[in-house]
Amino acid sequence: ALKTDFEYYTPRCLQIKTKGGLLTSLVFNRAQKYLHSKVEDQLRRTGKVRAIIVKGRQQGISTYWEGRFYWRTSMNFGRRAYILTHLQEATDNIFGMTRRYHENVPKAFRPRTSQESSKALTFDKLNSEFSVATAGSKATGRSATAQYFHGSEVAYWENAADHMAGIGQTIPNEPGTEIALESTGNGIGNWFYSAWQDAIRG
Repeated sequence: ALKTDFEYYTPRCLQIKTKGGLLTSLVFNRAQKYLHSKVEDQLRRTGKVRAIIVKGRQQGISTYWEGRFYWRTSMNFGRRAYILTHLQEATDNIFGMTRRYHENVPKAFRPRTSQESSKALTFDKLNSEFSVATAGSKATGRSATAQYFHGSEVAYWENAADHMAGIGQTIPNEPGTEIALESTGNGIGNWFYSAWQDAIRG
């Protein structure tokens, strides 16, 4: 169950920091439960995840995806997760969250790392990796093949169309792959707004 059921895994293995600075187990809130039900339903129906999410602030959506992709990469062989955010500060915060997951997960489920930098956790014995980057130049995102991708605050990316063209070549359109694009609103006319409208139209 710990390997196959993310909602079962989280309260037993993942720790988050409260606004008061204390560590506590990750138990899904209402928004996370709703998101999880939609993600798992899509995974059952299609064999993969392609999610675009207009979110409110402080709902724990990034917390959900970082936890999910840490779980995927730390509990399986040959998996790679790639996270792209809109600002360096956001990149640092997201990776800090993931490092906290790794440092506090029970030792039985903490894989050995051959590399722990400010941008990546490399699980050498699993041949898996979790890495982060900031959406800056148009070339960012054209990276090695990954199975999981999380785009954070996509509506604020300056070169979103170019980044997504690169991501499209990075994530294979195969069963088991997951792409999550999320953002708070940033008006109309940007790539994320258009993609959201396309999703609504099916």
